[in-house]
Amino acid sequence: MPKKEENTELAVLESARKLFKLKGLDGTSVQEIASDAGTTKSMVNYYFRSKEKLFTAVFQREFMQFFSGIAASILSGSTLKEKIEKIVELDTQKLLDFPDLPIFIINEINRNGDIVFAHLGELNPAKLFSIIDKQIEEEVNNGNIHPIRAYDLFMSIQGLTIFPFLGKPLLKKVNEWTDDEFKNIVLNRKKIIVDMIWNYIAK
Repeated sequence: MPKKEENTELAVLESARKLFKLKGLDGTSVQEIASDAGTTKSMVNYYFRSKEKLFTAVFQREFMQFFSGIAASILSGSTLKEKIEKIVELDTQKLLDFPDLPIFIINEINRNGDIVFAHLGELNPAKLFSIIDKQIEEEVNNGNIHPIRAYDLFMSIQGLTIFPFLGKPLLKKVNEWTDDEFKNIVLNRKKIIVDMIWNYIAK
């Protein structure tokens, strides 16, 4: 693909990502995306055929980036605690890069659930949970931790990592934090979250 065409396609993707996050699939028009990207509606349709196909391209990139790192960590040969540390790290960094992503995902589950669940299926979450359940069972049998199901472990981790971003406007207002202060607090929470999770399950 010629460099100019590649740049235009990337500009369309970036504008679509921004507008879809702000307004969702139904609330965003192809013309708005084209204007924001500095191109024409016909060029957007040339690259992506339809708004729905463009949304799929944007969502797939955001969704897969968010969860593929977690999947890779689960599939690694790391210890259970190392995996918890890595997942907390990945969650925190991704959410600092894209703080509106949790809201984006929740909104699109409600608006376009079939698309979301199709992408989720590509990661085979049942297999990932079974790997963690087996590792938990080994740790329990070795007398290192108390029993916990993988889904409970993940809900606990991601509840602690994601909530500050869902509550960011309120937290900043109540505590009079700047953006930099909020970022530092979130970064400092990584160790706190790992310690909370591990101290809860460790014997």
